[in-house]
Amino acid sequence: MKNIMTRPNEKGLTLVELLVALTIMGIIVVAAMPLLSSCLEANSQGTARFQLYQEGLMAMERMTGGVRKTTIVTVPNGHSPKRDILVFSRLVNSDNDFYFGDPLFPRIDEDPGDSFSGSGFGVQGVDEDGDGSFDEGSPPNDDEDALAQEDPLDGLDNDGDGTIDEEVQADYNGDEMPGIQGIDDDGDGSVDEGSSTDDDDEDGLLNEEEMLFAVYAYNSSTKTLTEIHSDPFSGINDPAPKVVLSNHVTDFEVKYQSPSQIRIKLTLTGDDGEEVDFNEHVCPRNTLQKTGKRVR
Repeated sequence: MKNIMTRPNEKGLTLVELLVALTIMGIIVVAAMPLLSSCLEANSQGTARFQLYQEGLMAMERMTGGVRKTTIVTVPNGHSPKRDILVFSRLVNSDNDFYFGDPLFPRIDEDPGDSFSGSGFGVQGVDEDGDGSFDEGSPPNDDEDALAQEDPLDGLDNDGDGTIDEEVQADYNGDEMPGIQGIDDDGDGSVDEGSSTDDDDEDGLLNEEEMLFAVYAYNSSTKTLTEIHSDPFSGINDPAPKVVLSNHVTDFEVKYQSPSQIRIKLTLTGDDGEEVDFNEHVCPRNTLQKTGKRVR
C-alpha cells in the first residue's frame, strides 16, 4: 500500500511579485518625501515664528507694564519725541520706607534731590535731549537743555517744551514748604512739618531717595534690545545689570506723543526673513505729573 501524504495549498509571492511590490513602495516613498519635507519645514518655521513672537511679546510686556506703573518717563520727552531708547523710573523703594509703616504701601520716588538720579545729568550715559551728546551742561540738569530746575512739580509745562515736570528742584514743587503746601504728605496727621523745604515727604530726612531707572536701548548693528538697570553712581555703564531681551530686533521706536501717551513699536526678524511687528500705545501713570502732587 502506498503511503500518500497530502499538503494543504500553499500560497506566496513569487520573486517577480516581490520586486513589483518593492518598486511600488519605493515610488510611494519617493513621492511622499517632498510632502514630508514640506511638513517638517512648515512645522520648523511655525515653531521659529512662535518663539520669535513670544520673544517680542515678553519684551513689549516688560516695557509697557513698566511705563504704565512708573512715576516718570524721562526718555523720550518733548525735546526729542522720537527715539530708539526708553527710560523710566523702575519703582524701587531704595530707602525702604512705607506709608503707615505697612509693607503693602511702599513710599517710592518720594524725596530725591535736585537731580532725579543723583548724577546731576539725568541718567548717566543717556542722551536725554537727543542732540547726540550725553551728560552735558552744568549739573543739576536732568533734561540736558542748558536750563536748571526750570520745571517744578506743578502739572504745567513751565518751559514750553511739551514735557511736564521734567526738571524739578530739591523742593519739588517750588512752594518753599516741606512737601506740598497744605497736604499731610506722610499721613501722620501734621501738615507742612519739618524745617526744610527739601523734605518733600515730611519724614525728617532730606533728599534720601534717588530714583533708579530702567533703560531699554537698541543696538542696530547687533540687532539687540537690552534692558539696563541704572544706579546713581554708574548710570547705564558697567557694572549696571543688563539683560538682552532679543537679538532679532530690526526696528525699535519709542514716540513721545504727550505726557499721557507713549507709543512703542518693535519689529523682530527671524533667520528666515519673516517679521513679527508690535505696536502699542501706553499711558504712563506719571504720578509726579498731571496734578502737581503724587497720587497715593
